[in-house]
Amino acid sequence: MGNCGRLVITPLTDRCYITLTQALNLSMGSSPQGPAGTGKTETTKDLGRALGLQVVVFNCSDQMNYMSMAQIFMGLSQTGSWGCFDEFNRISIEVLSVVSTQVKYCLDAVREMKINPAKNMFIFMDEEIGLRLTVGFFITMNPGYAGRTELPENLKALFRSCAMVTPDIVLICENMLMSEGFATAKELSKKFMCLYDLAKSLLSKQIHYDWGLRAVKSVLRQAGGLKRAEPDISEDLILKRGLKDFNWPKIVVEDRMVFDGLIRDLFPNIVVVPQVNEELQGRIVKKTKEMGLQAEDLFVLKVVQLAEILDVRHCCFIIGSPGAAKSTIWKVLAGANTLAGKDTIYDIVDPKAITADELYGCMNPKTKEWKDGVLSVIMRDMNKNNGPYKPHHKYKWIILDGDVDPEWIESLNTVMDDNKVLTLVSQERIPLTPEMRLILEVSHLKNATPATVSRGGVLFVNDSDVGWKPFFDSWLTKYKKGDDEHAYTIFQLNISQYLGDSQVDDLRSKVHITPVCDMQCVQSLTTIIDQLYHQLHTVKAQYDFLKKLKEEGNGDRIKDIYEAFFIFATMWAYGASLDEDKNAFSNQYRSLVTNPNLKFPEGGQIFDYYYDVIEGIWKHWDTLTP
Repeated sequence: MGNCGRLVITPLTDRCYITLTQALNLSMGSSPQGPAGTGKTETTKDLGRALGLQVVVFNCSDQMNYMSMAQIFMGLSQTGSWGCFDEFNRISIEVLSVVSTQVKYCLDAVREMKINPAKNMFIFMDEEIGLRLTVGFFITMNPGYAGRTELPENLKALFRSCAMVTPDIVLICENMLMSEGFATAKELSKKFMCLYDLAKSLLSKQIHYDWGLRAVKSVLRQAGGLKRAEPDISEDLILKRGLKDFNWPKIVVEDRMVFDGLIRDLFPNIVVVPQVNEELQGRIVKKTKEMGLQAEDLFVLKVVQLAEILDVRHCCFIIGSPGAAKSTIWKVLAGANTLAGKDTIYDIVDPKAITADELYGCMNPKTKEWKDGVLSVIMRDMNKNNGPYKPHHKYKWIILDGDVDPEWIESLNTVMDDNKVLTLVSQERIPLTPEMRLILEVSHLKNATPATVSRGGVLFVNDSDVGWKPFFDSWLTKYKKGDDEHAYTIFQLNISQYLGDSQVDDLRSKVHITPVCDMQCVQSLTTIIDQLYHQLHTVKAQYDFLKKLKEEGNGDRIKDIYEAFFIFATMWAYGASLDEDKNAFSNQYRSLVTNPNLKFPEGGQIFDYYYDVIEGIWKHWDTLTP
């Protein structure tokens, strides 16, 4: 077990310990039940440590069958260890009815051995196996979550239930602050919990917000690190900085003013000067520019925030709408780490592209042969430095890029919490090494349970944090590098004329036949312009005409061509997916075109026309058909 941390003893843990030990005394199993983050598994593990017994945690899933459960029970009975079955009610009802008989065999044998100590063998699944009296069975459950079954009555009768309600967080916070070296822990713990209680009631109800025990632990760990780094600084200042730095990345734009006000009111007259890791920022800026991207302040800040979260949490959710630069953020951080000599390697998996059996592995019901899944292979290779993973890799990341739903992510619960181990149906246990991190890139957590949300750090990327303009600027630089000054100048002017803030806001409010985002429209815009520009330089007639204009020094005509390209690309990128608003968009867009040489003909919609480069006019699509 090692000299690991222990739980803070509060009245709740005291009552729980008494209930669990009484259940063991009555030769029963025990069942701590309650919402996420109340310490069900941790309390069981800590009681085992106090008694000097090994506690083996199993993450239950609907893949478990009666044979795999029988193997676990046989192993526990013969070693005298405790088995803690996390999310026990995820196992299917057909398996649970058989499990109740298996548990009853074990508990009956324990009762008999207590009466007659010589009777240390019993028949289990047609096999005679040894028994140790210290064996214990514990099941933890979150009632009412998706994909959960109700336990059969004969199984419920074998376990003594124990309600785990809200933990005494103030007491836990005070003790943890003391253990991290804070002298004024009592006052600070009250301020800490006051902030979290107010945040819970005053901030908007975002699914990714977690103000529970796991979030508290992470902040305290971060505050402890700050305290040890600067022991002479005021403790109020350190805690204020820890609370702001840790929670700010997950706060949505609308809530930032409220949260900032709460921290200021709780810690008045204390000015926090943001700590800047200039060396890390420099590497991030350098890597961003190497990748041909714009090193904007808000983007660099998001990358720094991700690095800070990964320092204190081994699992992180990067949440943001499509095109919010989620992938780019972690890719830049990986590159920045490598620049510092901390080699980073990552593997990307889309968990929704495959079934749960293909993700974690499955047992063939006929041959009893185990077939590995994608995630189990990656984690095992990372753990043992097989294949592409080498000992010199300082960071090994598993990127799960896909929607979160309880069907697959609940099987990662023991990986995401403090157990840091993946438990497979084959009884294999793959631990997370200190180099390994789990990064989940998602657009939302609407389908995630509170148990999942509380287990990871959160980096929320607002639409306004990075936006689409850096992408457009990066795209524009290739025209500057290509020495096409006309194209660069015109496209830069057109963006403010045709895609100003008011126009983009108006376009967002229109009804589209399919959901679209700003980045998607801008990518379509740049792709269409690239194609038109490519045709201008590859189609012989157009290229000869362009060459002639350049020789004549007719720069205004060339500018008109590039502006026409921009108009054509914008109207299709932003207007093609419109439904009933297509007419309104067409009329509105006509009025935006101020260049007299590029006015649309009267009649029909703007979508009825294309630009003829050689003649310099808008022509109807009918002219192209025979």
